[in-house]
Amino acid sequence: MNILLLSFRQTLGSLRLVGLIYGLTLVLALVVALPFYSTLKVEDQDSRAFLTLLDGFDYTIYSDFMHRSERAISPLLRAGRWMSILYVFLSVFLAGGVLFRFSQPTGRFSVGAFLAACSHYAGRFLRLFGVTLLFVLTGAGVWLVAGSVVSIALSDTLTERGLFWIGGGFFCLFALTATYVLCIGDYAKVLMFREDERNAFRAFGRAGQLVWQNLTRTYGLYWLMILLGTILFGVYFLLDDLITMRNWPTILIMTVVQQVVIVKRIGLKIWWLGTAYHSYTLLPKPANAPSLTGESIGTPTARGESTRGLSTLPE
Repeated sequence: MNILLLSFRQTLGSLRLVGLIYGLTLVLALVVALPFYSTLKVEDQDSRAFLTLLDGFDYTIYSDFMHRSERAISPLLRAGRWMSILYVFLSVFLAGGVLFRFSQPTGRFSVGAFLAACSHYAGRFLRLFGVTLLFVLTGAGVWLVAGSVVSIALSDTLTERGLFWIGGGFFCLFALTATYVLCIGDYAKVLMFREDERNAFRAFGRAGQLVWQNLTRTYGLYWLMILLGTILFGVYFLLDDLITMRNWPTILIMTVVQQVVIVKRIGLKIWWLGTAYHSYTLLPKPANAPSLTGESIGTPTARGESTRGLSTLPE
């Protein structure tokens, strides 16, 4: 809990960092949202049918609209999918800067130093992202394939309720495996940052050892963050039911609520990465883990000495 409180205080002390990431996220969203809004204004032809969607989703209205305006909307939907992929890569890119911030807790936040750290670790974190994605697809995907095979094999024997429980069980195994791999990936980021590790597979393997040997203090904290995020979205959906968007004031209120949720979600992600950073410094390392080098940006030495400046970035 001390680690959680420490990283939480540092997250609160990094509001400029949270604001910067929120601003970047908002820009990406507006790149798609503004053309989408303009297109909807043209395609709805002053129809009031869309106003009924404020009370809840109506598939009939959606299907009728898409049947009439799919040619105009489809390019925007594709742009939205590409923007989602760009957002994932942006998250990977920003991770180095976030870790650098937690390695310099008492220093003043500098956008230049933050972006320099992001750029410095972008390549190795992208390689790590590929390794993590590979393990998610192979490890967690096995449960989805196995669940499908079992459901097909027992489809003539079990009732719909039985098939539902089988599918739900395999989906839980998928979720546990996927989150476990993602947790290892985050600790691998910290390892690559702290020890200037460049080999993504080796970093992932060593992080896997660390997480497995300290499940409660690593994977347990990861699930605690997931639980906090779930509660946050639960509160949002509760407010969405209580504040029915029937006029401009209620729409404005819910817009503000949505933006607050986004900011808090960004804060949760930063908080978790800071928690992983501090956990790694305190947890016993696997026997084959070499000593810290302290050569890369923001990486304290094994004795906890001060970090090097930006001019000492390794090539």
